[in-house]
Amino acid sequence: MNFEFLPFVGKNSSTEETAEESEQSSELAVAYRPTDQPLNDPADIHQSILGPDAIERTATAVRTGDNWARTLWVAEFPDAPRDGIFETLYSTAETRETDISLHIDPRDTASTLNSLENRIEDLEADAEYLSEKRRAGARGIQKDLADHQELYDVLRNTPMKAFDVSMYLTVRDENEDVPDVDGVVSTARRAPANLTPVTPRWAQMDALTATSPVGVDQLNQQLDTKTPMLSAAVGAMFPFVAGALAEPGIEYGTYALNESPLILDRFSRETGYCMMVIGKLGAGKSFSTKLQLVRRAMYDEDTMLVMLDPLEGFATVNEALGGERVTVGGSRGFNPLELQPTPREVLDAVPDIDPWSEQIAWVLTFFETFFTHVASSPLDDRKQTLRRAVQEAYERQGITQDPQTHGNPSPTVRDVIVVLEDLLEDPSAFGYVTDGERERVREDVQSLLIDLRPSFREGGDLANLARPTEFDLDNDVIYLDLHQEEGTRGRTETSLMMQVLFNAVYERAKQTDKRVVFVIDEAHYLMSDSTSLGFLETAVRHSRHYDLSLQFITQTGGEFSLTPEARTIANLCSMRLIHRVDEAAEQLAKWFGLSEREVNWVRSAKAGNDEDGYSEGLLGIDEEGWFPLRVRASEYEVDVLSNASRKDSDALSRTTEPRPASPESPVETDSDSATRRAS
Repeated sequence: MNFEFLPFVGKNSSTEETAEESEQSSELAVAYRPTDQPLNDPADIHQSILGPDAIERTATAVRTGDNWARTLWVAEFPDAPRDGIFETLYSTAETRETDISLHIDPRDTASTLNSLENRIEDLEADAEYLSEKRRAGARGIQKDLADHQELYDVLRNTPMKAFDVSMYLTVRDENEDVPDVDGVVSTARRAPANLTPVTPRWAQMDALTATSPVGVDQLNQQLDTKTPMLSAAVGAMFPFVAGALAEPGIEYGTYALNESPLILDRFSRETGYCMMVIGKLGAGKSFSTKLQLVRRAMYDEDTMLVMLDPLEGFATVNEALGGERVTVGGSRGFNPLELQPTPREVLDAVPDIDPWSEQIAWVLTFFETFFTHVASSPLDDRKQTLRRAVQEAYERQGITQDPQTHGNPSPTVRDVIVVLEDLLEDPSAFGYVTDGERERVREDVQSLLIDLRPSFREGGDLANLARPTEFDLDNDVIYLDLHQEEGTRGRTETSLMMQVLFNAVYERAKQTDKRVVFVIDEAHYLMSDSTSLGFLETAVRHSRHYDLSLQFITQTGGEFSLTPEARTIANLCSMRLIHRVDEAAEQLAKWFGLSEREVNWVRSAKAGNDEDGYSEGLLGIDEEGWFPLRVRASEYEVDVLSNASRKDSDALSRTTEPRPASPESPVETDSDSATRRAS
């Protein structure tokens, strides 16, 4: 654009102000406005399209169009920069709208060595003189001399190169004529950056040019802003090529340090397909999972999605994807003793798998939870008697350790009760030969029946758990709604029901040829019960054999016990997503070997809100590392998840074109994909 130079008089100035007063005024500015002359040169026309309508400058800021900008020059760098030195500049709240520019020019090694030799000679002379005079400044000169000698040795004896570097930070503000840079300056001065930013007065136009797409370091031509440094220090500044992970799959968010998308497929992980999502209440755990589910549905229509939720948080996802809603409770049967046959290809591929032992362990886990938390009478020494009754119940159905028998109808809790009644009548028929054994078994059986009969009889509180399972994976999307169960029964019974539903889905995942994503919200209901952790660990270990991806969503705090068993489950997951945590940060750092920077990230990670339009977390991927993550939702995705109950909405159509994302989107993940199934 052609510009005409015009004097600009500040609002507190007057036309009668003297030149000296104008020079001292902080409001003095210069404005560049376009001329009315026609543009004939193609370069001028192109520039007129890209350039702002007007440019206005003061001593410490420049206005281009509607935005004011202040550019800071980094005058000093730390002596020993470490990797990731600028991560806080790229990721913190104070600097996320800051433009950062590095200008790097290689230096000739031979000329640099000559300069260093001259400088070393001068420092040696100064050090000798000050030492003779016994001056305190000799110590500082000695340190400078040692630093220059070390630099000389590195350049002379290693392949290390030297560079001249200048760095600029530009802060923009739409509403103020003097952009607030205090937050940026404070972040730049703190560790690990340890920079010294200054504001070049009356050189803001040249400084802004250095951070603009033009990329010309005009300020260096005037002030010599370059700082010499070695290539190792230069390398520590560069996150620009780090953190990118793109493979066929869905977007989980963007790498917070350079905004490159993190695109992956959970079923491509070689160490398993499971995932754990951890964070404090309101940190964005559930919404980020919802985004993953609708994007997975768009990406692979053959993936089955199963959601287990005690608080009705996934209802909109189910509606958006046209899924089946299974309301748990009432008369629908769920048999905790159900055993499905393991596919032959899995048995052949994994010779050490033992479905029979796994099933017996699971059933005893179920009963331990029942006796401890529902009947308030822990199994303790009665466990072996109950184990014998459970095994007998399976054997009466023709089910043994032989996998070929596992297709027979499974026994129920009432079948176990019948076995216990037979055992009470004649213990010797079950191999108990001594009077002491028979007496002890009768005592165990009597107490077991006293606790079991009231709950599992017809009309009992848990009568539906004593019948065959009336549920199957016959829909690509299934929502297991425990909301009514959680509201009408206590926490302990809800935990028991979640165990039963978990096993029901796990057993049926063996039978389908499709991939299954099974999301368990409020997983602390399961993990806070130590009796179920052993079974969960086994399920996670073997889930990959059935193309099953388990995703546990749990909150930190009193309801989530950071037990060694829970740690084992978390580490068995190939993906871990940690949203904002506070008191649990140090514990999680020990679990996962997080660095200090990663711990600081999860402590300060943003929850989703209307103002920011995203949430933050730390995504760990086996064999890839940890990624500071930002999760955004497009406006279309937010609309689908928020308004899925509107049956007449086009948002539920598979063929509807996604609308562009809005900066005001209140929540957390970024993609133009949304939903694949009509309601």
